[in-house]
Amino acid sequence: MTILLSSVLLIVILIQVLYDPIASARHTLKVASVRAELPRARAQWDALGIKNYTFEIQGDGRSICRPYATIEVREGVVVKVETKDPVAILSPEYWADPSWGEEVFLCSYSHYTMPQIFDLVDITLRNFPSSIMQAEFDPLYGFVSHFKFGIYVGYGLARPRLNDCCNEFQISKFQPLSP
Repeated sequence: MTILLSSVLLIVILIQVLYDPIASARHTLKVASVRAELPRARAQWDALGIKNYTFEIQGDGRSICRPYATIEVREGVVVKVETKDPVAILSPEYWADPSWGEEVFLCSYSHYTMPQIFDLVDITLRNFPSSIMQAEFDPLYGFVSHFKFGIYVGYGLARPRLNDCCNEFQISKFQPLSP
């Protein structure tokens, strides 16, 4: 009996070391949490009816683009982009990375309205739920304040953690504007 118990324990430890099912279970719970939180956060945002606002966004599209700017939105449309590195006001023809354009959400400043960001999270949940690594929502306004998504492969020795797995962005300094 002791040998059988020791063998089972050894197999469980080996599975954990090789495949890390505990991390996979945590990841599944994190995605379920985002799935539950998204409708509430979007309803909170929609109820406020904010159409004019500014915010700062900083992101990383892993070797594709790294958005870092203050965005101004009027009537639900991006009207002004002030980059932070170096500080400059970009005209709309430069709001998308010329080599990627509309293909990659993070590479076009014109995508950065709160409804489009909610849509990105929603589409990711529906089409690629396991790719969501983290999502946070602003407690006062409900908008997506942080989103990280990419390739999830687990963390065991047989499935090592990927260092360049994810795209992400963080929104800060949100300010509603008068019409």
